Amino acid sequence: MAEIPVGVGPISLAISPDGASAYVTNKGSGIVSVVDIATQAVEAEIPVGFHPGGIVLSPNGAYLAVAVTGEDTIRIFDASSLSSRAVFPVADRPYGLAYAPDGHHLLVTHLLTGTVTLLTYPLYTTYFPLIDHFGQRSLQGWDSRPSIRVVTPTQTSITIATWPMVAPAPSVVVNATGTRAYLPQTMGNGLGRNTQFDTTVFPKVSVLNLTTNSHLTTEHISLPETDRPIGLPWDVALAKNDQELWVVNSASNDLSVVNISNPTHPTRIANIPVSHNPRGIVLSPDGGTAYINNTLAGTVSVIDANAYTVTQVITTTTLPMPPALLNGKRLFFTSTRSDLAQARWISCNTCHVEGETDGRTWLVRYLGEVPPGEQPIIRRNTTGLMGMIETYPLRWSAEWNESADSEFSVRFEQFGTGLISGAMNPTLGDPNQGRSYDLDCLALFIDSLQTPERSHTLSAAEQRGKAIFESVETQCATCHPAPFYTDLQVHDVGTAGGPGEWFGPLIDTPTLRFLYDSAAYLHDGSAATIYDVLVTKNPNDEHGVTSQLTTSEIQDLIAYLLALPYDE
Repeated sequence: MAEIPVGVGPISLAISPDGASAYVTNKGSGIVSVVDIATQAVEAEIPVGFHPGGIVLSPNGAYLAVAVTGEDTIRIFDASSLSSRAVFPVADRPYGLAYAPDGHHLLVTHLLTGTVTLLTYPLYTTYFPLIDHFGQRSLQGWDSRPSIRVVTPTQTSITIATWPMVAPAPSVVVNATGTRAYLPQTMGNGLGRNTQFDTTVFPKVSVLNLTTNSHLTTEHISLPETDRPIGLPWDVALAKNDQELWVVNSASNDLSVVNISNPTHPTRIANIPVSHNPRGIVLSPDGGTAYINNTLAGTVSVIDANAYTVTQVITTTTLPMPPALLNGKRLFFTSTRSDLAQARWISCNTCHVEGETDGRTWLVRYLGEVPPGEQPIIRRNTTGLMGMIETYPLRWSAEWNESADSEFSVRFEQFGTGLISGAMNPTLGDPNQGRSYDLDCLALFIDSLQTPERSHTLSAAEQRGKAIFESVETQCATCHPAPFYTDLQVHDVGTAGGPGEWFGPLIDTPTLRFLYDSAAYLHDGSAATIYDVLVTKNPNDEHGVTSQLTTSEIQDLIAYLLALPYDE
């Protein structure tokens, strides 16, 4: 066994059919590391773009597909020459990838929706012999193939909807006949009041019919009903001639093994506990052994796939984090403990996917004083946590002043018994920090989350938008000054006057960084676009003075806002 340094934030892995090479996406450094398995060394790096996610090889090993999550594209590379062959724009946050057996159909999940993109593209081959100036074929540096493969970027794309309110949807697997695809998902449990653990989210596996390209609701697998209460299904594999489905549950730290031989009546085979934050599964070629990557333990669980028991735990690395920070990260990603979550159901990562947002708006419970005749429910759009320490106070109504106020979420949104022994202090009251080691570790991890590095130079339109943003007339920069694009204050900007907004009109000024990746907007998620924020939801110029702007000026301002942050 060897530990091989690659890029920053390795997140996904593909192995060539001959077992000679491994391809690793590195989210933080925006590259794919190509590893020679025999020499145990990185032999090449492929720049792919901002925040790559999933990676997969075509069935014949000729082509490499990469989901560039931060750029909403799928990139196709020649696996031998490593040259780029095609770039396909897709919907927001492409993440999980799987080829159909024919190698011409590629399924793409989108991390924060239940929609699947099905790309179909022919991989035509054209031959161009190399000719030197003597008219002879040059063999110097030739790779024994008298051709250069050229992928024609002609493609068709269709979308297949599954359930609404899905996030995350991190992976997909296709059966051997290419007729079914299986997608582990966490679905928002309706649009009603999210006041109990099982009326907030629901973990399941959705099934697609790839013959008709449709969602098979009659074959979907409700994991809590088929197995037991679990949290955040993340990866999935097929076994026993596609009669068994193995689901890796990242929050509850276990596997659900399900018999799907009768697809409309799945039954439980086993539940197998593993270790911290399992994210990946692979089965041996003979199907007798399963290997589970426990990402926050630095271990691999080896499972006898016939006895459904862990036979060995292999330590693969020592996680390079201080103990308190590692403990906090494990607490953020887990739902296994009853003090953190009821019924192993919800973790912090359930709504703040990978520390960011889930793209959803929730009807959440309010525990303070409620006016006569009002309901103790408020509508709130999930915010990202990256760089949160720079933008205190916290939450849309500035009702938290420390990350240790996360005890509120643990008790009343994850429905755990609480990390503090006894009653928690009211938010904005005496500190909750210092009352629980685990709570302090969780707060430490949340405060450690940094905004990702991004390189961007403003275009001409964005420069014009910047001038409008900073102008005295629009007053945008008054409340959203650089570099954090927030004044850390609360304001009444006319957006909290609708039904159920008795909580008050004052809204905490949000940061404007990474707006392009954080729709929907406003505290209640009622603005689908930045145009809606500036115009549709701003009829009286209370949220920036924009009514005097021309259509082109509005477009320039939007372009600037969607460019934040950028290189000065």
